[in-house]
Amino acid sequence: MSAISTLMSKIKLDRQQTQLTSANIARSNVEGYTRKVAYAEKIVINNATTGVKQSPIERVVDPVLQQEVRLQNSTLGKSSRLQEYYMNISQLLGNKGEQSSFVHNLNNFAAQMTQISSITDGNKKREAVQEAVNLCGQLNNISDHINQLRGQTDQELAQAIDQLNEMMTSIEDFSRQITSLNISKQDITNLEDERDLVIHNAAELCGVKVYDGQFKNKTLALESGDILATSTQTFALSYTAATYVEPGMGLSAITNAFGVDITGTFSNGRIAGLLELRNKILPDIQSELDELTRVVRDTTNALHNEAAAFGGDPTLTGLSYAPGVTGQLSGTTDISGQGILRIGVTDLEGTLLDYKDIPLTDGMTVGGLVALINGAPYVNGEPTGAFTVNQLPTGELQIISTANKSVAIGAAGALKPTLSATTTYDATQAYGWSHFFGLNNLFDTDIKVASPAAAQVGIANTIKVRPSIYANTNNLSVGRLSNLTPAPTGKGLGLTANDASVALEIGDTLASGALKFLPAGALKASNISTTEYATRIMSLVQSDIALSKSTQQITQRVYDELTTLAQQKSGVEPAEEIMLVFELTNSINLASKSLNIVNSMEKDLIQTLSR
Repeated sequence: MSAISTLMSKIKLDRQQTQLTSANIARSNVEGYTRKVAYAEKIVINNATTGVKQSPIERVVDPVLQQEVRLQNSTLGKSSRLQEYYMNISQLLGNKGEQSSFVHNLNNFAAQMTQISSITDGNKKREAVQEAVNLCGQLNNISDHINQLRGQTDQELAQAIDQLNEMMTSIEDFSRQITSLNISKQDITNLEDERDLVIHNAAELCGVKVYDGQFKNKTLALESGDILATSTQTFALSYTAATYVEPGMGLSAITNAFGVDITGTFSNGRIAGLLELRNKILPDIQSELDELTRVVRDTTNALHNEAAAFGGDPTLTGLSYAPGVTGQLSGTTDISGQGILRIGVTDLEGTLLDYKDIPLTDGMTVGGLVALINGAPYVNGEPTGAFTVNQLPTGELQIISTANKSVAIGAAGALKPTLSATTTYDATQAYGWSHFFGLNNLFDTDIKVASPAAAQVGIANTIKVRPSIYANTNNLSVGRLSNLTPAPTGKGLGLTANDASVALEIGDTLASGALKFLPAGALKASNISTTEYATRIMSLVQSDIALSKSTQQITQRVYDELTTLAQQKSGVEPAEEIMLVFELTNSINLASKSLNIVNSMEKDLIQTLSR
């Protein structure tokens, strides 16, 4: 009976091995499946070998290689997400030298301003205004898309956190089942495969640490050590996506199960990439575009406010906000100034019909200045050159020609009239009189006004050409009102027809001036032209894109190589498994034949003994 039981155990073992090998073949293409193996073990009774049996089923897994694949998957998750967003950013900004780039449009505007040859050059004015509109449109478009991308990262972060929490719930469930089955000595290898696949996918979202338990259970934690899941509990992360994202807006923190902010602990995985985009890369580009916009706006407006338009509007309306003033302008807003302000009215031939010269001093208020201007006598007493100044209820200063002529603002003498929002004049905070009130701005950015010492978030999204200038390009001011005292009032002498000095100065200053840029994003403070600054923005982004692409390609290659190596070690090779099935079939056939021979011999022996 010993021989028969031994052969029977061998046949049983071979059949079990055949089933196991067949299962390997059937699931060879299932994601995350690892090759299962078992070995022959002796059956020993009373120190005698009575047969063989199948050992517990094991997975063919290299834990060190598995850990490296997970780590590389985290690195790839971050680099891939960064690269996808960088490609979107690259398409927005264009490339250096391309006509679609914002650098090209900025250059076009500056160049077009220098081509205005006279104050009456209507065609060139229209072209310059259109280039200004194009520049504003592109800055708006780029900045809006940058902000939309930031909002998109915020939504993706919320989705990624939800996915991670769902995965951790699955890990808890798997570990609980695996622990229970392992204690009862049942096969858990397929459940372990499914759990490992979930861990692998979680590693793509964030760097994870995996701790092995006594009964094949696992505990998962973040790189920071914050526990995510055990076999008995899940520690969910919390994140709230914004319903609407504005430039510079603070967004949600990621908190652990105990409400602690752990946003800064993510260094790998898709979540880390999204955080870097949301908190650093995209805000940096927004800041750089805003700083470019600030300097373009303030440089252009400062000069444009010194000029007067030939055939311009009979009404100039300023802004309700002014630099250095908290809140809206009011009649009691303190201001101080220096220089002599000249406000006049011109006709379509540039003749200065009449004007007032107003000295600016310390200790004024906006309301007091309005009263001073209205109460001052006209130099020539010309009724067709009359005008009034008033402050609207919302704070804006407004100058109106009573005879529907063109309002012109300038200076009497060489000293430019300037104002500061202080009780005593402060040259470090001073602006041209018209610039202070925003009466003749070429570019507007909603309530944000000139500021040389503070960054202004979101102005690249809102910059626009003043509607009155876009509607009537005659309002583009390219020449200066005469500053002679007394001012000449003959035909074409108040505003000289061939004067385009301001337009030329605007173009040259933007293209080649040493303008003061504040630190913004990844760019340091500098004194360069707007063209050079715009080029630096583009060069920096393109450099980051090239580095990101290189990093992503290297990471992908390393990940692919590690994955291939892991597959070679842990995966199923169907051809080898099929050959093993043949071998096992032959083994079963041989064992069956041997069993038949042994049975026949036993029958013959029994018959012989019974005679």
